[in-house]
Amino acid sequence: MNKFNKFAAAAAAFALAAASASCSSPEALTIGKGTQTALTVDGYEVPAGVFIYNELYAYNTAAYELYGQNGKMPTVDEVKDHQFESMDATDWIQDKATEQCLDFVANEKEFEKIGGELTQEELDEIKEFVSANSSQAMFADNGVGAESLTKIMSNNYKREAIFKHYYGIDAEKGCSEDELKEYFQDKTTRIKYFSVSMTDENGEAFGADEKRRLNNMVDDYVKEINAESSNAAKLKKIDECEKEYNEYVEKRNAEAAEKAAKEAGVTTTTTTTATTTAGSTTTTTTDPYANEVTVTKRTTTTVDPNATADVTTTTASEEAKASQKAYEDYNDYVFDELGYYTAEKYQYDENTVYVIIKADIKDRMTSADLWNENTIDSLLNERYYSDFEDMMKDIVKGYVPEKNSSAYRKFTPFKLNLNM
Repeated sequence: MNKFNKFAAAAAAFALAAASASCSSPEALTIGKGTQTALTVDGYEVPAGVFIYNELYAYNTAAYELYGQNGKMPTVDEVKDHQFESMDATDWIQDKATEQCLDFVANEKEFEKIGGELTQEELDEIKEFVSANSSQAMFADNGVGAESLTKIMSNNYKREAIFKHYYGIDAEKGCSEDELKEYFQDKTTRIKYFSVSMTDENGEAFGADEKRRLNNMVDDYVKEINAESSNAAKLKKIDECEKEYNEYVEKRNAEAAEKAAKEAGVTTTTTTTATTTAGSTTTTTTDPYANEVTVTKRTTTTVDPNATADVTTTTASEEAKASQKAYEDYNDYVFDELGYYTAEKYQYDENTVYVIIKADIKDRMTSADLWNENTIDSLLNERYYSDFEDMMKDIVKGYVPEKNSSAYRKFTPFKLNLNM
């Protein structure tokens, strides 16, 4: 979960506006006593600076929606004159900002409910972040001071803490570490492979003789790998086979280039330089997993049988569909058909053959390798964050915002300084 994604998005809005500014900037906003609180939610007073920040974020969302529609960056006036979801831009932006403020309050109240407390490290990170950004014109000129930014950034950390409280390891709605490992193992595997191309460097298909030779080489590689007596030796052998294949390709290309040069009447000279270093010994530690890749099991989606396909399809789209199908078939093969530690020959597509072997992911699930804090956090988010959002939405449903009409009028989005 990115604590600063909303900050970055709000900042991007001003880069967008700056590129297409159409009017002079207003004076810097000041927040008076009667407008210090923008709205009150379940007894919690939301500061005007927090509300304004959420307006900036909502403006950014609106601007990028127009950018997506028109393919060019809109001016502030173009955003202002556009309707979003059948609403005037001002009303839409303020509604979105209000929704974000409700989420803000839910985070604050739930964090208090669970007895949450930010760590000193988190507090230091927030302080450093606010110190580096509070003087930016987008905030300083719009009444979003250091105090409001501190509240916003702290709120992001609090939301993460709430998530971990309910959906973390051994938490009320989460799972044990062993269960999370099982979840990871079910959807992740490790493989080593190399591809053998049935086309030359120009993308031209080889003739029947070369294709036959390449297929025979692949068959031999598979036999050599599987003849090894241990799993570790098999994983090492596939690297040796790949090296052998690459050397063959290099030699073939050199011979083809030399032949072409002769036919063109050009004389080529090949110089080989041998370098010998005496009296020195170098020890190199290699990563045993350097040539491995981890593969994630694809998720299947249900296609609406009543959906009408576009009757106009381009060559590019057909190629994209073929590429996607090749990947999906390959992914299914890796998880559903390919056994552990047995090398196989796999036809990936018309012009590509793989030599492939699958290894047990469990062997790499250590804290020094794949099973680390970042992996655990990522998996928890992947597995539970949607449920967490639903939980927080249920809390927000019970809120009725009491808006300070003076603040909403004073801080209407298009009175903000949007031309930075």
